[in-house]
Amino acid sequence: MVKRLSLLMASVLLATMLAGCAQEQENVPQRPEQTVETVKLYFADEDNERLVTEERQITIKAGEDKYTAVLKALLKGPKDDDYRVNISPNTKVYGTIKQDDKLIVDVSDDFARFDGTMAEILGIGAFVNTLTQFDEIDEVKILVEGEELKGPSGLPRGWMKTFPMQPGTSTEENRSSASAPAKPGPSEVKRNITLYFANQDATKVVPETRTISVPSNISVAGYLKMIVNELIKGPRNSELRRTIPTEAAVRSVTVKGDTAFIDFSSEMHSKHAGGAAGEAMTIHSIVATLTELDNIDQVQITVEGKPLSIEHVVMDKPWSRDPDMIQQ
Repeated sequence: MVKRLSLLMASVLLATMLAGCAQEQENVPQRPEQTVETVKLYFADEDNERLVTEERQITIKAGEDKYTAVLKALLKGPKDDDYRVNISPNTKVYGTIKQDDKLIVDVSDDFARFDGTMAEILGIGAFVNTLTQFDEIDEVKILVEGEELKGPSGLPRGWMKTFPMQPGTSTEENRSSASAPAKPGPSEVKRNITLYFANQDATKVVPETRTISVPSNISVAGYLKMIVNELIKGPRNSELRRTIPTEAAVRSVTVKGDTAFIDFSSEMHSKHAGGAAGEAMTIHSIVATLTELDNIDQVQITVEGKPLSIEHVVMDKPWSRDPDMIQQ
């Protein structure tokens, strides 16, 4: 009798436990199998001169990393045939690591195969901006096969903030600009400009000519700013080297008499590759480029309102053109 009673009590206890477990399972909220999020994907325009965006709805599966899902959508390319992605579609996203408001992304080596300087700038910019659109992400670091992505100087690019929509202008100026640039209208004219970039040995600057569209009523200062922005884009000739960090932006340009005053953002310091030769190339390329204009004989460069001071050079007064530094 006692044995039967014990068995009965054990059965009741087991049934109660099973019922409780079932109740707990019913109360646990079910994780959705997938979510849909509306995001912006960044691409380059058809002329490969600036960034543009496409709004897209991204399906994120349960357990899938949101940032990886968005980057995979980016790598599939734009829907608009006039846009380009500049990043190889063979690029694989291995994963991401979030550290507070920073995100590390590891990709395959296909990522670093860019077709030219502007393709590199806009390709990386599109990648970074697609991630920094999220409020919780302020900076991005890209790893290629586990190693930090390097710039043209051979130094790691490090943490990168949101890129301006058009290289050479400030992020604030472009923050709300997410559409393709307008085509040159009747109020614009074509002008040939001469830019100076470093040679392979970083011993002299070399001229490169290109044509740009300029508003017919532009001021001298505005024209100079456009020219410096072209300089920031880098050379089209693969034999030449850029002289200004891609992240640097022109804050202001003023002209007094025959002297042009150019003020850059802090990235001119923080993102500069450094080295005495590199610093000299930066100064001589800017001075030679701007003194191509008949009314400009000297150039003064500042950074955030203070004299340019990178590592070996302090530019505390205007510089004139040095013919000995120009390779013909």
